[in-house]
Amino acid sequence: MSLPLADFLFQSRDVLQDAWLHEAPGTGDTFSHGLSAVAARMTNPDARVSDAVARELSLLVQGSNGHPTTTNFRRLRDTVLRMWREQGGEDPAQVERFHDAVDAVEAAALEAHVQARMLASREAAEAAREQGGAPDAAGPRRWEDIFTHLGVGVAVMGADDSAFVAANPALARMHGQPVESLKGLRLEDLVAPESRGALPRHMAAASSKPFHEYEALHLRRDGSRFPAFVHVTSLRDATGRRVGRAATVLDITQRRQAEAERQRLLATIEAERARLAAVLDQLPAGVLIAEAPSGRLLLGNRALESLLGQPFRPSASLADYEAAHQMFTADNEPLSDDAWPMARALRTGETRQAEPLQVRRPDGTTAHLLGSSAPVRDRDDQIVAGVVTLVDVTERRRAEEAAREAAQFGERLIAIVSHDLRNPLNAIQLSVTKLLHGDALQERDRKAVSRIARSSERMARMISELLDFTRSRLGGGIPIERVPGDVRMVVRQAVEELEAAWPERTLTLTVGPGRYDGSWDADRLLQVVSNLGGNALQYSPLDSPVRFTLSDADQHVVLEVQNGGDPIPPDLLPRLFDPFRRGAGGNTHGGLGLGLYIVEQVVKGHGGRIEVRSRASEGTVFRVTLPREPARPAPASGAAQ
Repeated sequence: MSLPLADFLFQSRDVLQDAWLHEAPGTGDTFSHGLSAVAARMTNPDARVSDAVARELSLLVQGSNGHPTTTNFRRLRDTVLRMWREQGGEDPAQVERFHDAVDAVEAAALEAHVQARMLASREAAEAAREQGGAPDAAGPRRWEDIFTHLGVGVAVMGADDSAFVAANPALARMHGQPVESLKGLRLEDLVAPESRGALPRHMAAASSKPFHEYEALHLRRDGSRFPAFVHVTSLRDATGRRVGRAATVLDITQRRQAEAERQRLLATIEAERARLAAVLDQLPAGVLIAEAPSGRLLLGNRALESLLGQPFRPSASLADYEAAHQMFTADNEPLSDDAWPMARALRTGETRQAEPLQVRRPDGTTAHLLGSSAPVRDRDDQIVAGVVTLVDVTERRRAEEAAREAAQFGERLIAIVSHDLRNPLNAIQLSVTKLLHGDALQERDRKAVSRIARSSERMARMISELLDFTRSRLGGGIPIERVPGDVRMVVRQAVEELEAAWPERTLTLTVGPGRYDGSWDADRLLQVVSNLGGNALQYSPLDSPVRFTLSDADQHVVLEVQNGGDPIPPDLLPRLFDPFRRGAGGNTHGGLGLGLYIVEQVVKGHGGRIEVRSRASEGTVFRVTLPREPARPAPASGAAQ
């Protein structure tokens, strides 16, 4: 919190005086007394500036040529407000009270200055009369010069009524009238009708007190109005008898306009602030705003309080953050002062997006957050504020961790089960093979053993697919071991095996001209051709042939497998190679839905690609493109050419 302005005037008097003396040497004591008078007036608006202090402060309104000036009081205002704002002061209401107090003190100084000049002129004239000579004209001329050139309106009235004995040009200009027309008028004649009701009360107060100040609406000759600050004081002779009254009138139109504009801007700012606060309170993310460069927190929304587990507490500086909140990195390391997102935004202008953070709440729980921070810059590109948004991802982190653990458990379970199933399955296959090659089986038993053999082979393929799937998930892909060879031999072998397994179906193989040597993993490519061919046979009519086409494409070879079944629905094509996805329809065969997934992994392992198109006019075509050789790694940057 900044120091109240009145207290600042009392406590920082020496500092203010030093700053003043740099610009106005020799007036330090007068300036100090002026600060005390202004501070007293701010503390008690009814406080009176004593005659002694007013006479001393009249030095501040006395120009070098004897004419009054407002320069020193304007400098006083600027010096005080500049240094108070440097200490963090910014309350507009206190600034307004300060200006009111300075106006009152300045008016008292002007009155003292005028009275001193009038008294000097009168004493000079009386001295001249007593000496029997001609009065010294220098005194009256000086008084006339002051009265004429004074920028503040002044009217001199009689002791018992408010009729003007004299009025200066400033007062006449203020009211749009010639000076001559003001003589004989009363003060109420210059006041607008709507303000005259309070005038008797003010004049009575001016008669009963040494001075009286008030504001009223004054009237110009053209009927227009303007607000005025009026200071009425009694003129007394050496015996203390009141011999007249003087009124100084200040046109405060600009000040009123400035105040109205200030109030309008404050209302606009407050409305915008209220709208911003309402919007921020509805956001699901926590929002924090701080000023630069101090880091003083200005605003925190409702979601922020929920994230931090405690009410928003404004902090005076960046150093207060660590004491107020326990913030950690994603690796559970405490954040240093410079590592706070707000600190980086304010000090270096750094912008961060979705930075993982942790916060420990007062109740002992830990929240996982994503923090984004950015500086706010003005038109000159200077950082004036910082904004940090925090999103709670605690539940998402828990769900992701649970899903990851479940996936790892499932994959490990599949790996263990599929591996352990192979041992008893191998024993079954060996026993079946031995029985089939013996002569002891009757025909009926041989058919049953053959069924066992086919089922065990299908189970072996399923286990093999499960192992491949597990390797691809846990080991970063299906391992590929390339050796030189001719891909035509692999494709022919696969087609022949499919023909033996599907004797009732028609399969054709077309090999185009060219060369088909390269570096391949023959066993894995055999698996690709077998899976694609088996898939085509399963999802096509019995009378529809399955066609295999092998062609040379320069640095690649291309294999196409086509069947004439019903086209694959368009919504299934993007997910066709997902694991455990089986085709729709009543002609599906038993399987795990891993065949096409494994095909894609093997093709990718060779550095190739697989595509599928499915139309009613041509059926379904799987197209595999394989490079002859593995891709060479790119040369390191800066390597010798």
